[in-house]
Amino acid sequence: MQRKHIITISGKPGSGKSSTSDKVSELLGYTRHSSGDMVRNALKKHKMSLAEYNDETNTEFSLDEEVDEALRELRIQKDVVVDSRLGFYWLPESFKVYLDLDLEIATARIFKDTVSNQMRRDVGTSSSSLAGVTRQVRERMLAEQNRFRNLYGVDPYNKNHFDLVIDTSRQNPQSVAIAVFDSYRKWLDSEVWEPKHNSVPLRYSFKNQY
Repeated sequence: MQRKHIITISGKPGSGKSSTSDKVSELLGYTRHSSGDMVRNALKKHKMSLAEYNDETNTEFSLDEEVDEALRELRIQKDVVVDSRLGFYWLPESFKVYLDLDLEIATARIFKDTVSNQMRRDVGTSSSSLAGVTRQVRERMLAEQNRFRNLYGVDPYNKNHFDLVIDTSRQNPQSVAIAVFDSYRKWLDSEVWEPKHNSVPLRYSFKNQY
């Protein structure tokens, strides 16, 4: 079977999608694309905050459509890694990866990121407290689930959509990227693929560098 040389990486907020996509693309020599970058750049262009965008998504879908079209256009490319919540949906022929983790760990990572990531602050995703970030993450996930179910009839957090599910809670970006790399190479050579799950036992932990 001739498979597409496309990897889509999805998952929960804070699960390490961007870091993993960077490292997987480096390992394979692929081009990296990110719907998050597409959204943030569009928000900056239209001088909107993420909160304003989320408020409008119940009635206004033009920005969603703009990003979705850019994702669909990647179907004609090869040797790409796509960091996108709905990449698996718009690129169904891809090797579909989902990064999972405990929500408390996710919010701690995001809170740390808002302190150092200027782009996140520019679009209004920062908070002065961990509790505030936790609230934002829960609201964001619920809003995305509702929006994507209404628009496309798909839940982006349903792990049954994916070829590989990785729990990143006790892993670093390098170990996750290697797991994706190894499984992807096997997927390319396979005739039939059974979904896989990758996790690290509780007694062991990679140094967390997210």
